[in-house]
Amino acid sequence: MGGEGGGGGGAGKAKTKAKPVLVSFMTVFVHADTADVVLMVLGLLGAIADGISMPVMLLTFSHAYNDLGHGADIVGSQQFSSKVNMNARNLVFLAAGLWVMAFLEGYCWARTAERQASRMRMRTRYLRAVLRQDMEYFDLKKGSTAEVITGVSNDTTVVQDVLSEKLPYFVMYAAMFAGSYAVGFAMLWKLMLPALPSVLLLIIPGFIYGSVVIGLARRTREQYTHAGAIAEQAISSVRIVYSFVAERTTMAQFSAALEESVRLGLKQGLAKGVAIGSNGIAFAILAFNVWYGSRLVMYHGYQGGTVFAVSFVIIRGGLALGSALSSLKYFSEASSAAERILEVIRRVPKIDSESDTGEELDNVAGEVEFRNVEFCYPSRPESPIFVSFSLRVPAGRTVALVGGSGSGKSTVIALLERFYDPSAGEVTIDGVDIRRLRLKWLRAQMGLVSQEPALFATSIRENILFGKEDATAEEVVAAAKAANAHNFISQLPQGYDTQVGERGVQMSGGQKQRIAIARAILKSPKILLLDEATSALDTESERIVQEALDMASMGRTTIVIAHRLSTIRNADIIVVMQSGEVMEPGPHDELIANENGLYSSLVRLQQTRD
Repeated sequence: MGGEGGGGGGAGKAKTKAKPVLVSFMTVFVHADTADVVLMVLGLLGAIADGISMPVMLLTFSHAYNDLGHGADIVGSQQFSSKVNMNARNLVFLAAGLWVMAFLEGYCWARTAERQASRMRMRTRYLRAVLRQDMEYFDLKKGSTAEVITGVSNDTTVVQDVLSEKLPYFVMYAAMFAGSYAVGFAMLWKLMLPALPSVLLLIIPGFIYGSVVIGLARRTREQYTHAGAIAEQAISSVRIVYSFVAERTTMAQFSAALEESVRLGLKQGLAKGVAIGSNGIAFAILAFNVWYGSRLVMYHGYQGGTVFAVSFVIIRGGLALGSALSSLKYFSEASSAAERILEVIRRVPKIDSESDTGEELDNVAGEVEFRNVEFCYPSRPESPIFVSFSLRVPAGRTVALVGGSGSGKSTVIALLERFYDPSAGEVTIDGVDIRRLRLKWLRAQMGLVSQEPALFATSIRENILFGKEDATAEEVVAAAKAANAHNFISQLPQGYDTQVGERGVQMSGGQKQRIAIARAILKSPKILLLDEATSALDTESERIVQEALDMASMGRTTIVIAHRLSTIRNADIIVVMQSGEVMEPGPHDELIANENGLYSSLVRLQQTRD
């Protein structure tokens, strides 16, 4: 499947390259609904009107200047007063219309950008899509899961930024350029033609500022984000920093991360200076327009107000074109960002947790069996874990898996939880292949307690409720008592409402384990999976947690993975694994009696270390 996924990705890239630019950019709008379409149309009209307002204003000013220029001839007459009032009235109407259209441009685009971006944010469609994926997706994905989610959050920000700012500005500037030069040619084409080549020079300031300066500013923000990540990591792990006296090293890393932002800041300052300084080109072009326009006034009878307005129309239109062209690259970035998000949302995993297909058993006894299972992890297809693995766990019994690292113990739990599917053979519950069962129902029958329990930064009560969201307060307390956790929880000042801190940092190792056991018990699973649940604890905490585990295991099928062999002496069956094979199954007394067996050697080795 890994090969197929890689091939599919390559094909997808090839298709993306073949797409027309417009078709590719349309992926930015795939989250839009009818209301968003209405908002975008209104926003588009507002942006066009906003852009055209500049040449229209200059056109109105040209009439006003011309009338004022002839004022000496008709001063005191009703005609002069009427023309002045008409020009003033036109400017007021233009201001009112511009206010309305500019409001539509700003509000509609910002509103639809937030609406569309909210649908692709992690908390909605994207998080649902990520939680739907199988383990193969995360194994083959480059970077950590946190980095992947952060990357998509950044992609969402890029799309939102384009919808709320870059796209309306592009439309406005394009409309300003088209409107300016249309009005200019209509008013005085004899001035527009000789000034037309100056457009190439006017593009430079807008292009430098819009592309180079803003691009450097974005890279500078990214560097600040990197430096902030270093600081956040140090603060969240401040105990480790203190214990290793790593304050100086941390500060050195933080300073090194800021050095690149300083270098980019200097470049940004230089580019900004060049961009602003390049605006002087506009004055040089204006000087030419005024000089040439004066010839048109003196020898061809054109009016001064018209020459003035057209001269500025040329300048504003050229600068607008430069700003519009510099925005084009943002559309490409937004298209790529939207496609990356859609790639995850549209991906249908091989093991689909959202699928409602499959059987549900009426009564679950809890018998588990692995039959001639073959398996290798997708990230390591050349290294098989199981070749022909078989194991039977009787219903209601406790089976302990022991063996060295890499023997396949944790893979047993991964396959049983259906995080992965075997390439051959089958895993069954009560004789039914788990691939025939509905996935969410299957996982609901199992409770998992791992070596390092995952607690969320909320209260003890809410962490336990994660096992069963609709559980009553009495059920939560009963689960805590069964996990031997009620006593220490009751002694806390806020009891079950005590905050555990980020990743449970406010709790000790034994307390975290017992909260995790209570969470698993509240789920009332038919099958309990214990993945080295006591290996990281001290002797006293181990004893308390082991008592809780023994209580939790009563009446349930239990699979225990353990490194400390003293914790599994009472297991019904102990299975010694090596290189993905079952080497020695049997109870403790039977296995320890074989002095030359693997189990006996493991016990002696551990006793020697202790």
